[in-house]
Amino acid sequence: MDMLPVGTRYQRTHTITQAEINRFAVISGDTNPIHIDPVVAATSRFGRTIAHGMLLYGHIRAALRILAPQAVQRTQTLSFTNPVFADDQVTIEVEVIERQETTIRCAVSVTRQDRKMACSGETELEIRA
Repeated sequence: MDMLPVGTRYQRTHTITQAEINRFAVISGDTNPIHIDPVVAATSRFGRTIAHGMLLYGHIRAALRILAPQAVQRTQTLSFTNPVFADDQVTIEVEVIERQETTIRCAVSVTRQDRKMACSGETELEIRA
């Protein structure tokens, strides 16, 4: 199967808005004030609201779906190294780094506009015909 050789990449940019963070809080049930309350968040070590890590993962998963729509995700590891704030523009990137007969392994990342890595990791996808 020649689809998705090593080095295949998908990348897109997206601006994370406070409205998006607020919607994710409602959907996920994670209404921690660090995400949705600017007054409380201003007193935190971040100084303002931050996006949920799983909101960032959702953007990664969407990118994987575009890269390999026929695939099923088997594993995912993520490290969160820098916060994403409301109104940050992020780049979501996925790249095939290993290919087997029915699986691919991808590097995944979300990078802020200041080029600081917000999260990164690897995922394994099973390719289904």
